[in-house]
Amino acid sequence: MNIEKELTKRLMDEGESGNRQVAYNSEISFYEIVASGNMARLEDSLGTFHDNQTLGVLSTDKLRNVKYHTIILAALVSRFCIEAGLEISIAYNLSDIYIELIDVATSVDEVYAIQNDLLRAYCRKMSDLSKNRVVSRHIVVAIDYIRSHIQENLTVESIADSLSLNSSYLSKLFKAEMGITLSRYIRDQKISVACNMLRHLDESSLTIANYLGFSSQSHFIQVFKKTTGMTPEEYRRRNYHQSWMNGDQE
Repeated sequence: MNIEKELTKRLMDEGESGNRQVAYNSEISFYEIVASGNMARLEDSLGTFHDNQTLGVLSTDKLRNVKYHTIILAALVSRFCIEAGLEISIAYNLSDIYIELIDVATSVDEVYAIQNDLLRAYCRKMSDLSKNRVVSRHIVVAIDYIRSHIQENLTVESIADSLSLNSSYLSKLFKAEMGITLSRYIRDQKISVACNMLRHLDESSLTIANYLGFSSQSHFIQVFKKTTGMTPEEYRRRNYHQSWMNGDQE
């Protein structure tokens, strides 16, 4: 097969449709949910993810085609979780286990069931990872709240209110157990999500700022530069698609 000729033909057949880009952005956002360890949000998103999946034809056999795409899914999810702090050995061995199950599956429904179980397993590992770093229940719940409400304008007071705690007590407890202030943790979590969006998506700084609950685009850029030493656009130019395509680690 002449690869370049076949590529040209397929690009012409696909035309100028933006469906692939939309599907790509949706998938990347979904992988971020898994890597965040947010089990509740994952469950809410599973149905939509499957409905919106755009499967290219990797095989004319329907079962084999779904298997191939699920194996790709396993590889991408494992890499996203590694970037978010999951041990490489755990991520790769978990991927191997599920690929073995996919290999012997005998129906499309069985493969989709394995896919759901895979996504839940990785998300659970990431959830456990964040919780195991702390000691007290209050801090575990606070971290869960931050991850679940990362799109909101989070403050120490709003988090303390949600836990029915005194804000001063929560601040002191968080600093003692996590080694950084609660405000700093909130900021770092938002910037971490912003970095992933800049690496993998084409969204503007304004869109990202709005998505993460910043008061304005300028405030987002100011906080981002203070945290990373670069503006969002500088970060994107240096890191766009680099993290999982060439193996670079931050």
